[in-house]
Amino acid sequence: MEKPLKVDVVSKTRVVVRAENSGPSANGLEGGCYHRVAHTSSSTGTKMIFGLFIPSTYTCNLNAASIPALFWLSGLTCDDTNFPIKAGSKAFEAAEKHGIAVVMSDTSPRHDDEIPNVDSYDLGIGAGFYVDASASPYNQHYKMYAYITKELPGVLKQLNIGSKKSISGHSMGGHGALTIALREGPSVWSSVSAFAPICNPTDCPWGIKAFTNYFGSTEAGTEHDAVCLLNKKGASIFDDILIDQGTSDQFLKEQLKPETLVQVAKKVGQKVTLNMREEFDHSYHFIGAFIDSHIDFHAKFLTS
Repeated sequence: MEKPLKVDVVSKTRVVVRAENSGPSANGLEGGCYHRVAHTSSSTGTKMIFGLFIPSTYTCNLNAASIPALFWLSGLTCDDTNFPIKAGSKAFEAAEKHGIAVVMSDTSPRHDDEIPNVDSYDLGIGAGFYVDASASPYNQHYKMYAYITKELPGVLKQLNIGSKKSISGHSMGGHGALTIALREGPSVWSSVSAFAPICNPTDCPWGIKAFTNYFGSTEAGTEHDAVCLLNKKGASIFDDILIDQGTSDQFLKEQLKPETLVQVAKKVGQKVTLNMREEFDHSYHFIGAFIDSHIDFHAKFLTS
């Protein structure tokens, strides 16, 4: 049997009341706490840090039941800290109620002077788009698809977390959540949701810029476009896809285009619950207002 992975717990903050007889495990993780965890990534070739909330029911004993996990993918300019700082209190309270861990990845490789970057918020560091880049100079380190889908779940498995997992995210992270879930399906991801996702990146400025630089062409990005993926599959993949979108979002018409995803979903028979939230914009205030409803949604699939 595998021994628990030795991870570097950068910080630990208690966010729910300590359970009786609970305490730090051998690897420093503790139920009822939000952690920042560092490790050396074989995918990106860099140090990576991810956030991790563990409910008070957690034990690292590999003979005990594994805690289900919700993966959260953040958007452009973010790192692993934006979600826990700006939406964490409400999210962690809901996750504690359901006994679910919340895993908060970074958005790109960093922590290394050799990481290619540009002076632009929508490309390079903070803008990995959850793809494995194939074009120079990004192809060496920008391997966020492999990191999210293979490496990070493997790390969590050794910590007795994530035997069942779901995925959600915001903006670029909503794009990542939708495309990762549609590519891998319900046998891997129990459910999927998103806040203000980039739904059709091959047909919006953010996506065209990212795919041209990371792959060499926009067309090469169709395998990372939710509209293209759903149209190609031609069938329902999940029981439901939950999306919340603010009507006052400044990026709604040019960048996000949820109506395009809904049109394709209707054509192929995929249920999409799109909640248009009046007067909400693209900010974390929007996420904070509705994150508990998303965690309740995922709990139906993760704890059944």
